[in-house]
Amino acid sequence: MSSVRLRQMTRLQSITFIGINELQLNNMFKRIHLNFLTSFTLHIEKYDDRRKKTTLNFLSSIMAQSNLRKVELNIRNDRISEISWPLHCRIEHLIINENITFDNLCKILSSASQLRKLILKQDLPTMIDHRKLTSTFPQITSLTIEQLDVPIDRLESLLMLTPSLIYLKLIGKECVTDGKRWEQFIQINLPHLDKFHFFMDIKKPIGQTREDLQIILDSFRSSFWTKYKKWFIAGVFNINRPHNIQLYTIPICKSTLKYELDSEKIFVYTSLDISPSLTEHINELNLSLKMQIHDNTIPKQLLLRINPLFPKVTKLQIEFEYKPSLKSMEYFRSLIDVSQLVEVTLTKHYFNKSDEILLCEIVHFIERSPNLTSLTIHSSYCKYEMYPFLDNICSIIPRQIKYLQLAVNKLDQIEMILDRCQYLSVVKFETTRLKLSAEIIHWFTENTIDSTVTRQNGCNVVWIGKRKSPMIFNHKRIKLSDD
Repeated sequence: MSSVRLRQMTRLQSITFIGINELQLNNMFKRIHLNFLTSFTLHIEKYDDRRKKTTLNFLSSIMAQSNLRKVELNIRNDRISEISWPLHCRIEHLIINENITFDNLCKILSSASQLRKLILKQDLPTMIDHRKLTSTFPQITSLTIEQLDVPIDRLESLLMLTPSLIYLKLIGKECVTDGKRWEQFIQINLPHLDKFHFFMDIKKPIGQTREDLQIILDSFRSSFWTKYKKWFIAGVFNINRPHNIQLYTIPICKSTLKYELDSEKIFVYTSLDISPSLTEHINELNLSLKMQIHDNTIPKQLLLRINPLFPKVTKLQIEFEYKPSLKSMEYFRSLIDVSQLVEVTLTKHYFNKSDEILLCEIVHFIERSPNLTSLTIHSSYCKYEMYPFLDNICSIIPRQIKYLQLAVNKLDQIEMILDRCQYLSVVKFETTRLKLSAEIIHWFTENTIDSTVTRQNGCNVVWIGKRKSPMIFNHKRIKLSDD
């Protein structure tokens, strides 16, 4: 975006920087007006310590804005720690994506007297268990902690600082295993808690049985859990990995879930009345295909489902392991509602000729989604194994997508892609030959206006500008619309 257009935005209320480098950020800050900002999101991908002081001055200025209410910071702790927070910071909703020390957290909470909602997307702040805590932060009514991996006593020490909690969500490891202990703690320290959600991965020293899982869930079957609070719990483990169990509240509170198909699972619930909305919050599904799937091995209860198991998934990642085969697309229909899909990623260590039919079937399947905007087909290694059937893949890429990542080995494939995908705005061409990379850069320079091409991690990343008409591919002319 040009500096002229930025300066014209004199009443900007919300701004988001994702994956920006610190030099770019500083240049942007000099050109934007912050006085009316109500929402601010920042993710710095590349740091430059020469710009640190300038960055901190701008961030301190933003935090002092009287209209600011929501802030999300995905920056290093050394940047957060030196932000100058105003004495009466007005923000009400704070999201911190990186690790933060307990001292920094306390400094922020002490300044943000109007903060109501706090989300920590990394583990708990360190050093909390080595000091006597005297201050509390009663303004916090909603707390979410993700990637939790601390002893239960340290977690309790932090929660005792937030006695006014109405909403609590915990995602991580180990911390919630004893329902009786949590019942007592909540009654004494969190008397206002109305909604409690958790999802815990727990590793046991010995393999678990259904009876072991029943014993764990018995501690969550008291009247406090089932009648007074109406918080219902599920436990599950894979019979091939009985040392690893999962405990979670119903419905599942995670937005992202990894779903494996390699063996039978054992489920235990604290209620017989399991709502069909068990998976309603899951919008991102990582599907691991570790075994061969044939018509006769698909669980009958899945095929008989009237509604998909994950009806609200918009982002789907399918990870191929070994050489799975798929004789029935009914399996995918039983898992997801294809019409909801927005982003699809297909990955494998390396795709080869034996994967062609399966890949084509999946691409045809997801093409039915009117909302699909992003497709990635990625081999981690041996990309040349895809070359024999790349033409076929390029010829069926869904027309509606705006973002694409795919290996290419000749310019003709770019022709096929651009001819089909008139809405494409960003593309990552995975190339192994530097000569082809240079040819791609030259081609976009000659045949488009204002396109930007960079080389990143083995890819030519192209932000497609206006397409010239006619465009030339290998001395052939093809006319594309400017849409």
